[in-house]
Amino acid sequence: MRDAPSVEFLALQEVVAGRYSLDRELGRGGMGIVFLARDVALDRPVAIKLFPPELALDVSLRERFLREARTAAKLSHPNIVPIHAVEEHEDLVFFVMTFVDGETLTQRIAARGPLPVRDGVRVLREVAWALVQAHSQGIVHRDIKADNILLERGSGRAMVTDFGIAKVSGVGHDTDEHEIMGTPEFMSPEQATGEAVDHRTDIYSLGVVAFLTLSGRMPFEGTSASEILAHHIRTPAPRLHTVAPGVPSKLSGLVDKCLAKRPSARIANANDLAEALGAALETRRELPVAVRLFVEETKRGRDQSRGLAYTLAFLFGVSIAIPVMMAGPPAAKAVGLAVLGLLAGGPAWAAARRIRRVLAAGYDREDIVHAFNRDIAARHEELAFLYGPDYAVRGAKLRKIAYGAFATAGVGIVGLIGFPDAAPFFGLLVGASALVGISTGLPADKRSDRKARRSWKFWKGRIGRWLFRVARVGLAPPAQATALTHRPTEIAVGIAIASLYESLPKEARHALPDLQDVARGLEDDAQRMRERVNELNQLLEESGDAESDPAAETADTLAGQRHRAAKRIGEQRDEAQQRFRDTVAALETLRVDLLKMLAGSTTLSSVTTNLGNARELAADIDRLLEGQVEVRELLGE
Repeated sequence: MRDAPSVEFLALQEVVAGRYSLDRELGRGGMGIVFLARDVALDRPVAIKLFPPELALDVSLRERFLREARTAAKLSHPNIVPIHAVEEHEDLVFFVMTFVDGETLTQRIAARGPLPVRDGVRVLREVAWALVQAHSQGIVHRDIKADNILLERGSGRAMVTDFGIAKVSGVGHDTDEHEIMGTPEFMSPEQATGEAVDHRTDIYSLGVVAFLTLSGRMPFEGTSASEILAHHIRTPAPRLHTVAPGVPSKLSGLVDKCLAKRPSARIANANDLAEALGAALETRRELPVAVRLFVEETKRGRDQSRGLAYTLAFLFGVSIAIPVMMAGPPAAKAVGLAVLGLLAGGPAWAAARRIRRVLAAGYDREDIVHAFNRDIAARHEELAFLYGPDYAVRGAKLRKIAYGAFATAGVGIVGLIGFPDAAPFFGLLVGASALVGISTGLPADKRSDRKARRSWKFWKGRIGRWLFRVARVGLAPPAQATALTHRPTEIAVGIAIASLYESLPKEARHALPDLQDVARGLEDDAQRMRERVNELNQLLEESGDAESDPAAETADTLAGQRHRAAKRIGEQRDEAQQRFRDTVAALETLRVDLLKMLAGSTTLSSVTTNLGNARELAADIDRLLEGQVEVRELLGE
């Protein structure tokens, strides 16, 4: 049996009767009472936050409450709780917002401990996206904490709420500019000292949330609010990896940077933080077993020992089959031809078998291409760790020496044949050159990721696409599409476009003959720009603090040169990020166009216009990549 309704419940229900039907009280705090209700007209659950009536006569508190509603109502974002209405009825002041069925991040951590890395990064990234939207509107939340992050039941989506003490650029407040406001455990140093704050104070608070989310504990604890604030101001935050060893080092470093005391030393903005968290999430994703096995079996097939074994088996089979075909009866010739066909098509048959296994599991060629791309990235990290970041340059030099040595050995062999009298000289030349070629060629091969890149290009190219089409013949589609959460956005959208295109009527496909080519081009461009952004981010990390010292910009020193180079790389990175977003947006536009065409709500001319825009964008990206100088040379490497 429910408790008797409160006085506030009855008073509010009387005011909103006919529009909202109150169900029960969800909770209350110093600045509000939240009720679960139902919107009568739309027949949906909503939450109503009521300002405590006993505080209604305090003009400043009442205005702060209304400001929360008006501030949040300006924001429209999937990760911000939407405000539907704001009303005042004498001493009853309230606003109506979407009801989020779930729990707060605080409740989640208290019940089940720190979140797994993958889930934690996803939640933090969604909160960062919400901050991008708020900051773009000139709004600083100033109270980002685990209690103000709601986790939707079922989907797990994170939603930010409670903009009660948000600071809005250009809007005067009744409160003192230097008044200390917020929750002590999550406050930035500048917030704790009453200094002016900007969007970077939310970055710090989200860093505290991240520390709690991934470790299950706060970075600073104390017996009083003043003690905790003193820690935020003066005590360096513990490194996340010291209290949560299972957190990857890159992610740990990212959280540590958010908790820097100086605002200028933190992640620059919420968008950069979301991008960095996205990269951390991407590296944590495991490939599905079917895709992983395909890559591993392909890599084993590249082994020289296996290649040699197959070559010997092929030669042995040929040596038996051809004599039988030449001397035997017609039946023997047919058998010989079949044997030769099987031997010659051995690799193709093996590849077809692996492809059909991948297709039967619900995956496709794009997933294989993505997996090989991941393999290249992993190989790059391994080679950089073993041989240093310039391993490719050294490997290329060794390869040139090896090629030159083997060419010299070839000249020596020609000399041995053509000039028998000089055989000792040419014999020595051949031996020495071969020794140099082998001693440089093997290290060059170890310092190369060319095999991985060849596999990636093969499966991404026409032959790989054709093999998948052939292997699909006669194969029933999986009963349920597999959830390919590891796919980058551009690949997922590209696959959706291909599927929608095939669903169009034949005449529509004939009117848009190059749509799939344009979509594939955009997908490739997006991947190129993603790789470009990652490369430039890595170079900026390698350049250290070169960009953070403005005094060095005009200095005619090595430090000055590195500062200018780092600044230029940062500009290139920003441009590449924008191009990446533009390309994904163009893909999304094509996908929406196809959806509209299937629904009969758009014209062919509209789709054709967007196709033209996509082609122009692709040309711009080609010019961008061609016009950029080699970034490593900018750093003087």
